[in-house]
Amino acid sequence: MKAGQQALELNLDEPLVCRSVWISDIHLGTRHARVEELLDFLRLVDCKYLYLVGDFIDGWELKFRWFWRDDYNVLIQKLLRKSRKQTQVIYISGNHDEFIEQFMGVKFGNVTIARQAVHTTADGKKFLVIHGHQADGLTHFNHLLEKLGSHLYNWILDFNLYFNRLRRMLGFGYWSLAAFLKFKAKSAVKFVTEYEGTLASMARSHQADGVICGHIHRAETKTIDGVQYLNCGDWVESCTALIEDFDGKIRLVHFHENDVLRAGRRPGSHDSGDCRPGDGRGSRASGGRRHPGRELAPTGAGILRVGDEAARPATADAGVQI
Repeated sequence: MKAGQQALELNLDEPLVCRSVWISDIHLGTRHARVEELLDFLRLVDCKYLYLVGDFIDGWELKFRWFWRDDYNVLIQKLLRKSRKQTQVIYISGNHDEFIEQFMGVKFGNVTIARQAVHTTADGKKFLVIHGHQADGLTHFNHLLEKLGSHLYNWILDFNLYFNRLRRMLGFGYWSLAAFLKFKAKSAVKFVTEYEGTLASMARSHQADGVICGHIHRAETKTIDGVQYLNCGDWVESCTALIEDFDGKIRLVHFHENDVLRAGRRPGSHDSGDCRPGDGRGSRASGGRRHPGRELAPTGAGILRVGDEAARPATADAGVQI
């Protein structure tokens, strides 16, 4: 963890109740999605707003080779269960799950789908929430090359899997070849720097105080020319998230480095409705509708706006308020 990044420790014995959580790049459909760890994290955290900041499902990989485990279904059930318990789930589209863009502006119960949003923190600051591929030149100019890069990344993760098994046998901790290459290759460092600067400029153009993103699988909190740049990382390698408390302070969680993960915590959920793979219990909230209707969010020219409890109802100029 870099100096200056504000870490947050999770408690094994009681849930963390917070205002907002941002997670990104889960990549369901790949063999490297850290679903078990993410489920452990979600069992420890209760929040009012939960953002999936893009690439939740890896549509590219599923088209290339179908791969779907039972615990993927458990994760989706967990998110839906949270949405039934008054957590607003905002699903921001990424480049790997671009297929969901046909549902832009649609609300499925307490789940809203959007390309981007402006989140207002408890202390009144505004953050542009966006996956971040919009600042990646490959996404716009060479889609094929971008997909080849994605497959190369998966091959590196395959190597990492076997390499870290050997490291564990020798008593060493986790080490990421992908992260090493990102930090050491000059071209990669240049790309990341330009990426961060572009997103900071996008936030400034929206008159926001900062930007919250994902995409490059590199968790980071910094200030760029007066704009806060917050990247929530990924759940393929780093297992990181951003959490906002009720005072509006946003901190970065490194779940890999947390005592919860080191202790190997598994069942013992704070959510009585949790179930393990294959267990059909807890799939319906008591008193809830059996088939919640799909409804369109109010139409408007503005961007999706979340977290401003004092805001007036949505208008065509204000965009969608939640």
